[in-house]
Amino acid sequence: MGRKYLFSAVATASIITSAPVWAQDATEAGTVETAVKAPDTTIDAAKSAIDAAEAAVESASAEASSRPEPVYKTAADGSACELHVWPTENYIGINTGLLSGFGIVGALADQASHKNRVATVKDLMEDYLGPRVQLEELEKLSFTEKLKLGGYKVIIEEPSPSHEDAKADPAVKAKAKAMNKTIKAKKRLTDSTAPCYAELFTTHIFYHKAMMYGSNLFTGWIYRDFDGDTQTKVGKGQVKNPLEYFPPKTEDMIDEAKLELRDAYSKNFPEYVEKKVFKVKRQRR
Repeated sequence: MGRKYLFSAVATASIITSAPVWAQDATEAGTVETAVKAPDTTIDAAKSAIDAAEAAVESASAEASSRPEPVYKTAADGSACELHVWPTENYIGINTGLLSGFGIVGALADQASHKNRVATVKDLMEDYLGPRVQLEELEKLSFTEKLKLGGYKVIIEEPSPSHEDAKADPAVKAKAKAMNKTIKAKKRLTDSTAPCYAELFTTHIFYHKAMMYGSNLFTGWIYRDFDGDTQTKVGKGQVKNPLEYFPPKTEDMIDEAKLELRDAYSKNFPEYVEKKVFKVKRQRR
């Protein structure tokens, strides 16, 4: 908890940042770390690596500064309309087959992420579909347009916590309880005073395997729109899409499983917006 996921401003989207700051940091840190750790690397080589990293950061900064500022939708008083977005760290995995609940996933171990320990389904969801990935997938979908909030200034909030974190940390539990109380009271979750204001809160990502129905990925959201301090629209619920390759049975299936999980999440969002936010009923054939 306490982490923020930041993006850089672009003209084609209303998200505050689009080129992830963490990607730049990782590139710089990784380059320097490689130079420092390599036993046969000279001081000159290390300096060259640092210079190259600094040049890359300067180049990225120059590119970002050359982009035009995004044009935000504004209220009558000239203030920017805001959409606050909470990704989630709340992953749930349930197996309702005859033999067992979940526990570990066979002999699967994603070496890069888990350092030889066997991964659980929740571990894999966290790795493959973490808060950063969720935000990337939403951005690819032009999610503000789907919510009919084109031009809103997007502000990324801290991820909603897992049940395990809430149980283990009284402060996290108290904060989650307070947020639930605020939602029930139809009040804003932030102290923003923007007159046109909306929230997209991700409640959970849920993998469910059932003997009769196969495997599915559920995603739960709460969308709320406000006119001033009055909540005018709310869309709560979860939707699902099927999975075939997740969780991967062997290491050579990992990449396919990652892509499938992201794809299922991406399919869930527009379906959620249609069914739960705008409540469009499809005609039966």
